[in-house]
Amino acid sequence: MNESANLITLKVEGLESERGHITADEFLDRFTHLLNALNGIDKLVGQTGSPQLYYRIVNATHDSPLQITLEPILKKPAMSRRNYVDQCHARFFQELTAIKRREPVSEDIDTGLLEHLHDLAMGVGRDFKSAVLYNDVARIELDKEFEENISRLVQEENHSYGAFEGMLEAVNIHGGRRRFWLYPKLGPQRVRCDFLPGTSEQLREALGRHVRVVGLKYFRPFSPFPFRISVKEFEVIDNDEAVSLHQLGGVAPNATGEMTAVEFVRKIRNEWD
Repeated sequence: MNESANLITLKVEGLESERGHITADEFLDRFTHLLNALNGIDKLVGQTGSPQLYYRIVNATHDSPLQITLEPILKKPAMSRRNYVDQCHARFFQELTAIKRREPVSEDIDTGLLEHLHDLAMGVGRDFKSAVLYNDVARIELDKEFEENISRLVQEENHSYGAFEGMLEAVNIHGGRRRFWLYPKLGPQRVRCDFLPGTSEQLREALGRHVRVVGLKYFRPFSPFPFRISVKEFEVIDNDEAVSLHQLGGVAPNATGEMTAVEFVRKIRNEWD
């Protein structure tokens, strides 16, 4: 595969109210989600904790619509497989094509990666007029159809009302989005929280502190931990007694009794609420 085949172009057209221009913060938001999605695919292909590629801007034009072209570059060519760039590039467009066709994505695609792809496409017709990702053989329109398809993939399977605790970090109030992330002591690495208008100032004051949120919690199948919470209220708490998963390992080998793991997860999820 030649080098030009691995180029990735993002083209975004702004709203008519902006004379077809895309605002700087809106484009930066799209671009950030694109890079995060590319890095997510990179880590899946390489089975590493950090991306093995970086991206060089090799072309940028603004003839309304704005478009920018990226070239993937190996950080350490001598230590990487020869066709690694090709694999990452092909995998990225493979997943995009599956979403566009409403086909299943690969099983190792996690919620975080899906959310970056979702946010990349979210807002067509409202925040921007149109967007497309393409290379020399594929073209994926980030239109209403794509947005609806990716939304179905990130839709919650189960939900219940209850509380959850964690360190509050990374508040995002860009555009119509109101969210922050909790980093709990136990369970998932982080949990996305959507919050109500009018609480931004209180959230800023709580940054970097341990908090308890109360609201509607959304779960993936077979997981006792929520991946998203629609927050109704929250409070700053002090909690220095939490333990790590490593400390808990092996302390209760017969905890599930005669129940299967799935039955046990469902039982404790319901009891926590």
